[in-house]
Formats: sequence, C-alpha cells, structure tokens
Amino acid sequence: MEKLNTEQMTFTDARHLPIVKQYASRINLVETINHLVDSQMDLLPGMAILAMVLDTLSGRTPLYRLAEFF
Repeated sequence: MEKLNTEQMTFTDARHLPIVKQYASRINLVETINHLVDSQMDLLPGMAILAMVLDTLSGRTPLYRLAEFF
C-alpha cells in the first residue's frame, strides 16, 4: 500500500456549518421563507434567516454583528 504524502495536503476544520447549510438547502429553507414572507428588501428574507441560523450555530458572534460575520 502506498504511503500518503501529507506534506502537500491542506487540513481544514470545517465543523458543522457546511452540514447545516446543506440540510437547509435540502429542505428548501430559503425558498420556503421567501415564498411565505412578502418583502421589499434587497436581501431576500430566506437568505437573512439562513445567515442568522449559521451565525447563531457558529457561536462566534452576537446577532447584532451579523454583517461583520459575513
């Protein structure tokens, strides 16, 4: 069996956020919220909710700093 050359590999700690984002995509979270909420905002409400969910689950920033997180 050939030994892996780990010197050329990059390791990243992804944690759970990509899994949560994929699950939100699978259940059509953004599209469902956009359909239910009538809005005149430039940012779609579904994207705002997804951003708040991801930010909250990251545990890194309070919601009032959401713009800084993204």
